[in-house]
Amino acid sequence: LIRSSTMRCFAVLCGAVATKIVGSCGGDSPSPVADCANVDLGSCGNACCKVLVEVSMSTSEAMQALNSSLADGGPDGYYALQPTAEGTLGFGDLRPFKNGVDFIGQVHHMTSGPKHYNDTIDITLTATATGSMVKAFSLSLIGGALGDNGQNYKNIKMA
Repeated sequence: LIRSSTMRCFAVLCGAVATKIVGSCGGDSPSPVADCANVDLGSCGNACCKVLVEVSMSTSEAMQALNSSLADGGPDGYYALQPTAEGTLGFGDLRPFKNGVDFIGQVHHMTSGPKHYNDTIDITLTATATGSMVKAFSLSLIGGALGDNGQNYKNIKMA
């Protein structure tokens, strides 16, 4: 679990702009690619990463920003919004259920390297006194991914 003090924000929620995004950590270890230093060695039975970040946007604003960015493929063009149990694409609105989580979403990310690995990123948005708590969890989808070379963290950070 990486808390917000280690990760300032998701790219789209903080207005980060980059001219060229490398969306894959690659095969070199350690990876020379930005945001690939948080390597997981199978802590979820497979490589994964969980991050909590507080942002100053409302849950609705944060959901719209993430959904808009990721609908177009995200920063590297390799994100794909997934259908939700609520029947929507990307994020489902849980506010009518008054369970503490306002929105829940899922997106897949495909690495841009030669093997094109796929990962799933699950996201929940919860209201706080000053904005929203974004909880994101990324899991490598190929069995036997003991090490991810930092890719799951990067998947979340780029979103």
